[in-house]
Amino acid sequence: MASRFYTRPAQANDSDELIALIAATPQQGAITINFERAPDFFMATKVVTQKPDVWVAIERESERVAAIFSIGHRDVYVNGVRQAIRYGNDLRIHPDFKSGRTLFNLLKCYRQAMDCDWMQTVILSDNNTSLNSIGSGRSITPTYYDFGEMTTHMLYLTRPRPIQKSKFNIRKADHNDIELMQVFFEQQAKTKQFYPHYDFIKLLNGDEYYRGLVISNYYLMFEGQQLVAMAGIWDQSSFKQTRFVAYSKLMAVVRLLNNAYSTLFGGMMLPKAGDKLRYVSLHSLLVINDDEKLFSRLLAHIYNDCLAQNYQALVCGLPSVDSRQRILEQYRSKVLYSKHFIASYHDDPRGDFDNTYPLYLEAARL
Repeated sequence: MASRFYTRPAQANDSDELIALIAATPQQGAITINFERAPDFFMATKVVTQKPDVWVAIERESERVAAIFSIGHRDVYVNGVRQAIRYGNDLRIHPDFKSGRTLFNLLKCYRQAMDCDWMQTVILSDNNTSLNSIGSGRSITPTYYDFGEMTTHMLYLTRPRPIQKSKFNIRKADHNDIELMQVFFEQQAKTKQFYPHYDFIKLLNGDEYYRGLVISNYYLMFEGQQLVAMAGIWDQSSFKQTRFVAYSKLMAVVRLLNNAYSTLFGGMMLPKAGDKLRYVSLHSLLVINDDEKLFSRLLAHIYNDCLAQNYQALVCGLPSVDSRQRILEQYRSKVLYSKHFIASYHDDPRGDFDNTYPLYLEAARL
């Protein structure tokens, strides 16, 4: 007897159904958030991975998309060497098809597609459904090995940060800086575990991995003639949106108090349930020696610039153990915690990682 479901690679004409599936499966927590993909699901997929590998489970009778997973490749630095590594995300099952058979068929395909590879994946710490699922011990699921945590700050853009005069000069990049940026990037990024590789010349030729980015989105920080830090901002709203779907009873009260305070004294208004947030993401962050003072000066400059552009928030994520978290904690923000895993159907790959390389995860590419 044929199974109720079959799996196949996702196709371009699946986009509308996949957008609907994402909308039907928000990330649960004190604030229920959905990371949406209008107008085309695959635009965001091509920003997360350079070589997408997206699969869907289809119900035979209705030909509806019942579930999805994505395990595409992207180039990151592992032990200082650039490698193509899988990143797993968008493991979703539509509420209409929440059954063991749907999951079994999807994960059977998952295992075949993974083969001998391992992958990275990130799960929100309060997404108990997903965290309980990966610890279920099913033989059909890969083993998820803890490999660090991430703290993401959604900095409320409220009032300008004071900036004192200093010996450092910060300016936006232009086309003439590409070679300098590439050299600096490759010197610094390879010192971090899982730092995604960037090829800045591709910002000029419409490469889909850099959708929505232009060279002037980057800020360069100099000490004299020496480049000492850089970071970019990325408005992804044209292909990826964050919707505040619902608040828990406690968070609903917190939202009212926050908005009352913001009305009186200035600050970010938390969106009402159902609304989207207008934000920009910090990315490609590289600071010599991860220096906190340099980071603080660069962040304040970027913060003020984003405020002037009328964004509501600036999103910045760093590993939870990164000492620069102290700088982020000086800002009013909504904080999200995430767990980073290495998943494999075979041996634990973590023994091959050199622990002298600190972890780095790019929030804009999760």
